[in-house]
Amino acid sequence: MSDTDFSGILQEGPLPDPGAVALPEDFSDFLDDYIESTESQLDELEQAILRFETAQTREQDAAEIRRILHKIKGESGMVGLDDMATFVHEVESAFDQLSDDRAADMLFRFKDWTTAAMAAMIANNANKGEA
Repeated sequence: MSDTDFSGILQEGPLPDPGAVALPEDFSDFLDDYIESTESQLDELEQAILRFETAQTREQDAAEIRRILHKIKGESGMVGLDDMATFVHEVESAFDQLSDDRAADMLFRFKDWTTAAMAAMIANNANKGEA
């Protein structure tokens, strides 16, 4: 997948197929570490979103959410997952544009899509090894 339209994250519209994330040729060496790190970041993100929704420490939670998104984007870019880095960039922009309630829903949607994309990466990598 390249030049993929992730604008649906802001518009609550359709998103690309998570299974279509293009894996770089030499990604197998990084897959396990990337998945482990991203899963950990997504767990932290979920906790930050839940706190963000309570509005008790919203500014602090928003800063934590931005930090987590930035880390996922950076790690995705470092391992050559350009589609994922582009998507996270769209999510960062959407987070700043949406109302707090819509932002939380959008972030949960991002988390779900990213989890599905990682499952597809694992499956696609396994299928690549069988070929």
